[in-house]
Amino acid sequence: MQHPEAKKTYSHINRMPICGRIEVVFMTEVKTAPKISVAQAPELERALKAVLETGEDEIVINMEETVYMSSVGLRVFASIQKKVNASGRTMVLKNVRPQMKEIFEVTGFVGVLSFE
Repeated sequence: MQHPEAKKTYSHINRMPICGRIEVVFMTEVKTAPKISVAQAPELERALKAVLETGEDEIVINMEETVYMSSVGLRVFASIQKKVNASGRTMVLKNVRPQMKEIFEVTGFVGVLSFE
């Protein structure tokens, strides 16, 4: 399932079932752009809000290509994480490059966001 808001910068959003012992949980994966700055952050926010509106149980943000992120990108993640927590769902950042993980650590976001 692909959201129109995600087509410009974010290469794909995948929706896939995760089969558990008791229930099937649907997860959406959002792949971020190589650069998340003031120009790209609004698109990221729109894409993540669109995913939140679908009611998915888990949002996975694949950051394998992201090599730069400004403070505006951090704000987007904090804002979306707050909405995810309020809804009882989960959001996980995966494939975060070491230099990007360092940004999350230095700014204190490691305690707020979940990483895989």
